Amino acid sequence: MRSALLALAFSAAAAGIQPAAAQPQGAAATLQSGETLLEVQSLGETWGVPDRASFTVAVDTPGTTPAAAMEANAGASARLAAAAATAGVQAAALRTSDLSVRPRYRHDRDGNDTEEVIGYRATSRFSLHEMPLPVAEKAVAALIEAGATEVDGPNFAFADAAPLVRASRADAIRKAQQQAQDYAAALNLRVVRVLRVSERSASGGEGQEIVVTGAVRRSKVLPVLAPGEQSIMTRVWIDFALAPR
Repeated sequence: MRSALLALAFSAAAAGIQPAAAQPQGAAATLQSGETLLEVQSLGETWGVPDRASFTVAVDTPGTTPAAAMEANAGASARLAAAAATAGVQAAALRTSDLSVRPRYRHDRDGNDTEEVIGYRATSRFSLHEMPLPVAEKAVAALIEAGATEVDGPNFAFADAAPLVRASRADAIRKAQQQAQDYAAALNLRVVRVLRVSERSASGGEGQEIVVTGAVRRSKVLPVLAPGEQSIMTRVWIDFALAPR
């Protein structure tokens, strides 16, 4: 599509026709007579060491009735919240993300559920959002000690990603400008101006994953969170106007 668009604009310029049809919808400026449209896409990337971690934790409690299961779960959830606060988790970083009560069914000899209800199970799930790494390590240990039946994470992040975003944006623009110069030189043209710029930012990279489910053995040992490096990427689309040398 890009090569076809470039060819269309170039042919129009060679014929002395204003190539308005080759201009993408919503462009910030129009081509002048004799100019060629060049669309460039580039990806900028920079790396940093995350300093925040997020987790999801859950507690699961049985009961003979829905009310009994919920009552038990309320007590277990309160213990988790208290443990998180003691570990240094701020109240704003702890959020209930799911609360459910479901029936428990008797299994047949093959392990499949029958229609006979033998009790209920209540589950509360909490999100612990972007904690400093030392706090996250203490919080995970404290929550397991307090009775969490599931721990999932971490998802790493940056307390201040703005400098990394700026660096990745600069990298993307530098690459786009170089591409434009390369195309212009190959076509015996020159870059005269920028018509439009748009971007999309994203973070990438993988971190260590900790998943704990079911019965949990209590331990005072703190987990080690190794964030490694994580990338910040910015993809930019730049439309350049090219003209004869």
